[in-house]
Amino acid sequence: MKKILLAVTAALAITGCSQNEEFENAGQKAEINFGSIVGNSTRAAIMTTDGFETFTVNGYKTSDKMGDAVSLASFMPNEVVTKTDGAWKHANVFYWPSNYVQFFATSPQQTLSLPSKGYPTFDYTVGGIADQKDLLVANQIDKQKSENAVELKFQHALTQVNFSIKGDTKGFDYKVTNLTISGVDGTGTFKFDGTATVGAWAQDGKAAGTYTATYAEGSEITLINVTDLAATTKFDANPTASLFMLLPQTLKAGAKVAITYTAAPTGKTDVTDLTFTGTKEVALTGAWIAGQKVRYTLTLSSDAKEITITPTVSEWGTSESDTPLTPSN
Repeated sequence: MKKILLAVTAALAITGCSQNEEFENAGQKAEINFGSIVGNSTRAAIMTTDGFETFTVNGYKTSDKMGDAVSLASFMPNEVVTKTDGAWKHANVFYWPSNYVQFFATSPQQTLSLPSKGYPTFDYTVGGIADQKDLLVANQIDKQKSENAVELKFQHALTQVNFSIKGDTKGFDYKVTNLTISGVDGTGTFKFDGTATVGAWAQDGKAAGTYTATYAEGSEITLINVTDLAATTKFDANPTASLFMLLPQTLKAGAKVAITYTAAPTGKTDVTDLTFTGTKEVALTGAWIAGQKVRYTLTLSSDAKEITITPTVSEWGTSESDTPLTPSN
């Protein structure tokens, strides 16, 4: 998967005399610089080199190497690094202390919570499809004074869920106006762990997340005059409502997708020509993994029944009646 290398040459400095005792040597102060990589390039604006413009980094001092029994002391709180006119800028400058520094970063910015000991966490709620973001996370642990930049390798923390459609009847048009995912976890807590994969999620297990993409008239997802029943159309063609950014999870019973669409013979535009109009559902199964794409291909049924005419001719009866008639003038 493609990596995006970003040269972040921001200098970060502490102000205040109270921090001076942390310097190894006041005459040899070394600035802390950052380099960052976005791994596994994936709206929810999908993060690209040009699109990656800001992240927030938190640094904590520790007397020992990082672990579940180590307490974190605030050192670099919520330092926002922003790219402006091609250059990375931020408000403060920080210098290396004499002990260890643990770095944890997010984009967009998240509010980190610190336990009494161990790694920080943050709570996350997936928004509606128009508000879903490509959440990035990074960490670097046990860093000490160095002339080299601190390399933050960002990982995608969510799962990108995509859809495609195909039709089941040749010579038909299909038009999708709504797609809804429901019965999935929508809130969770992310815990950093200092590894290359950065951390892991714990969900609340309520499976209360419902996410809807609506395609207004003129922007529907369509299949026109189907000739190949194996051919698919990706929803990705609609950049404003084509994919979902959702929490990684093992899908539970009740997870499903509902799709609202119409089907009609090609060229037929009157509502009375529709062979299907409504919503159908199908269960979602399996596991969604952080940083991965999942694609579901939905086969739409036309529900078309060809009209056939079968004529029958009854046999002549075997009896014959004789009715006398007398013509008159």
